[in-house]
Amino acid sequence: MENGRRYQTLRNKDYILPSDERQFEAYEAGHLVALIMESESENPFFLSPIGNSPQHILDIGTGRGTWAIDVADMFPSATVRGVDLFPPPVSWMPPNCILEVDDVQQDWTWQGSFDLIHMRIMIGSFDGTEWDSLYQQCFEKLCPGGWIEQLEVSPVIETDDSSLPADNILNDWGPNMLGCGERAGRGCDTFDTMARRIRNAGFVDVHEKLYKWPIGPWPRDQKLKDAGAANFEHWVNGMEGWCMWLLTKFGHPQPWDKEEVYVYVAKLRKELNNPRFHIWHQG
Repeated sequence: MENGRRYQTLRNKDYILPSDERQFEAYEAGHLVALIMESESENPFFLSPIGNSPQHILDIGTGRGTWAIDVADMFPSATVRGVDLFPPPVSWMPPNCILEVDDVQQDWTWQGSFDLIHMRIMIGSFDGTEWDSLYQQCFEKLCPGGWIEQLEVSPVIETDDSSLPADNILNDWGPNMLGCGERAGRGCDTFDTMARRIRNAGFVDVHEKLYKWPIGPWPRDQKLKDAGAANFEHWVNGMEGWCMWLLTKFGHPQPWDKEEVYVYVAKLRKELNNPRFHIWHQG
């Protein structure tokens, strides 16, 4: 426990995001945003063309296991394995779903290969060398014709219509997180670097699909309005956990104390709630 939140430590290295119920709530909201953004697709859970009868699917950073459980329901003949550093807090899962604690930075001991390796919203989880190692293991453990799929988001808040004043504190969030992540050696720029690193691991058929995730229910389009409402909950529930470790250890010009972080997050939440701000971030 640190600053009232539960963190994991592996290999003498802290995980920068909490592993507690409050952070799981944020993950669930982020998962919902992704589903809404692909709600018009036949399969909103992933885009990879793995066919109708995959045998083995891996979900890295499974959190509560929601994605793994839903995909196991969709493909009852497949074994869907979800892994994370902390035991997923679930009481039921389909018989073809396995949720387990494991460190994907260690050598993988699972037998066989995977049709799909999935991960999402893993920003800040690893340093550059660790990302390269992870992608290399993914490359080696995929079956012929298998796919890796990763969904990430940018921490930078944007607007298309100048509705967010230039001096608003929300404009500080993205650069602040990127700077802290760089000083911590745990880059928060995964959104910008993952395609290059995936290619460097040996993958050749690499596709990118860009989204604008609205923050708040300001869009007129109903799908985007619903996504924005869910993403507002994602941010409001997640921000403290996203920044507490980074700011109290690598804040600029000196580490912050937790009370400063609480005040900062409260100000950010207040501004996020302003319906006049037509804000979004990339996914």
